[in-house]
Amino acid sequence: MTIKEDISGLIHLQTVDTRLQEVEEMMKRLQLDIRGVKAPLTQLETRRDELISRISEIHREMLRLEQSIKEDDDKIQKSRDKLPLITTQKEYFALQKEIETMQKEKSRLEQDLLARMGTLEELQKERDEVSSQCQVEEAAFLKKKQEMENANTHFNAENKELKLKREDISREISPKQLNHYNRILAHKGPPALVPIIERTCQGCHMTLPPQVYNDVRKANSIITCSYCGRILYSET
Repeated sequence: MTIKEDISGLIHLQTVDTRLQEVEEMMKRLQLDIRGVKAPLTQLETRRDELISRISEIHREMLRLEQSIKEDDDKIQKSRDKLPLITTQKEYFALQKEIETMQKEKSRLEQDLLARMGTLEELQKERDEVSSQCQVEEAAFLKKKQEMENANTHFNAENKELKLKREDISREISPKQLNHYNRILAHKGPPALVPIIERTCQGCHMTLPPQVYNDVRKANSIITCSYCGRILYSET
């Protein structure tokens, strides 16, 4: 196999590698985009769950208040039942004072209960609105996700095809030059192979000595740029 054939194979391989890198980057970006598209839905779902939790909590608080009010009612009624049985004025006034205190506490509990009822109504309204928004956002997300997954399936198929193509091309290149190319690619990233135009390396844009330029054009051996280390080739 001649150096020119190796160079030609490496140019072809680099074209495949460039597209392979683009496809893999697009696949990664799609995964990030899917998470990004879901973010508004996730926020709505989190808020809906918070509302549901708070509504349940208020229901429990209301039940406790209702129980306390009932207990106070029972105590007040029992105290009132005792009033006719009291024989001294002092005991009568003391019991009356106790009843008034219990009534004030009952009134406070009833106000708390009304406040909870108002809060509950507001939260239930917001929950219903957020739940409705969740349904709309979920439908939009699922549609967009399906589109992205279809694109990802396409890129995944192309990725597999490119890797097979890379293997086929690699077999046509001498192992020594292929390893050289792969080392540069791993160390510097693409491109590992660059043309020279008007004695200038297109990898680092440094002007090459005339002898290097002539050696690259002859293609009797693999020539690398003394500045950036990339493999050089001539397009003419």
